[in-house]
Amino acid sequence: MVFAKRNGLLILAAVLVFLTGCGGEEPVEPDAQKLVVIGIDSADWGLLDPMIDEGRLPNLKAFRDQAASGRMKTFFPLEKSPLLWASILTGVRPEVHGVANFVKGSDQKPVTGSAWYAPAIWDMIGAVGKTTAVAGMWTTYPARPISGVMVSDYLPYGASREKPLANLVYPDSLTEAVVAHRVDPASLDADLLLRFINADDLAAVEEEYPRDVTKLREILAADMGYLAVMRMLAQQQDFDRFFFYLRGPDMISHHFYDFMKPEKAHLQMTPEKVALFKDVVKKYYDWSDEVTGEVLGWFPSNRQAVILSDHGFYGPRSSGDKGTAEHSEWGIFLVRSPLYEAGARFGHLELLDICPTFLALMGLPPAKDMPGRILVEGATGDGRARLEKMESQRVDSYLPLRPAVGPEGERDPGVDEEIRKQLRSLGYIK
Repeated sequence: MVFAKRNGLLILAAVLVFLTGCGGEEPVEPDAQKLVVIGIDSADWGLLDPMIDEGRLPNLKAFRDQAASGRMKTFFPLEKSPLLWASILTGVRPEVHGVANFVKGSDQKPVTGSAWYAPAIWDMIGAVGKTTAVAGMWTTYPARPISGVMVSDYLPYGASREKPLANLVYPDSLTEAVVAHRVDPASLDADLLLRFINADDLAAVEEEYPRDVTKLREILAADMGYLAVMRMLAQQQDFDRFFFYLRGPDMISHHFYDFMKPEKAHLQMTPEKVALFKDVVKKYYDWSDEVTGEVLGWFPSNRQAVILSDHGFYGPRSSGDKGTAEHSEWGIFLVRSPLYEAGARFGHLELLDICPTFLALMGLPPAKDMPGRILVEGATGDGRARLEKMESQRVDSYLPLRPAVGPEGERDPGVDEEIRKQLRSLGYIK
């Protein structure tokens, strides 16, 4: 990693002064500043609250009882996941961080990690020696050097290649072990898939509706692969920031929400098909809740943790528009920390408030050029005092910590087409 040295050193010095507990405040133990983040793409209280009321999602309910929670207001007009997650992770607006879309150019080449002009939170905390594990996050191929491990978002693609794509993982020494945890969609057995489909005979459903079952296989296999990778990493090292990301709930919603609301859908669907697939979305959230419980179980019960989404999900629109039109501007945010009251509810926070809040949870001040604020609603008395101090002692900017141009990776036309095909099926590109 190469930093703009002079300004970068000034930032580092300012942060280190803050970390020493200047102003008479005792410094916090480093272990108390570790953070687990679980990103559930498109999770929406509009769906989750009724499920919890039904007695479902026990892990999310238990976590919410331990956390301060509320709504997260995303960008409006509604935007795409790569742009939203990059904004969450950098704390700055898209025109500053540079990640704006899924693809670029008339040939629709997938956007790669070279689009990042601003440092992500793993760069900010890495500058003071803190480590990160992150896997599957949008626009992270090719994986670039960080203080920790980055498994790029290209892991599910190019599985038929003789060799994995170059720079699939950082450090490269982990590539073989990471690739070994890929899950082949064709390997998923009937018992697992019938958890999501209202049928007894998978073969008959797959013969009648091959496209729908294939989508379920692909989405579930990708999430299971990243779960296996992160399980391995959690066993190897206790990272300062552990970021587990589930993309599947968003993709499942784009493909199967119509069956849950057939009266609003513009697709021609037989009652028989609706009966088969009407519960896929809710059952995928049931599975995601089990995964959430497992991931939280890898860490001490008092470890700081956040569960969040980048937007919500409305479902089929009267216009028939797909893609971002199906999103809602209200996502979820829950934070479990000694700084916040267990069970507290806050009104909402803005998407750009998330990065300053992440930094505060890890004992670092935000930057003056980050538009968002640290979440203080729901904080304890001592927590509020500490968070307000961090607000008052912002550093000028973390932008000098922006990453140097990383490895080019490997452009494979077959992989590019895999990605475009997936994006078309979601309604994100034509």
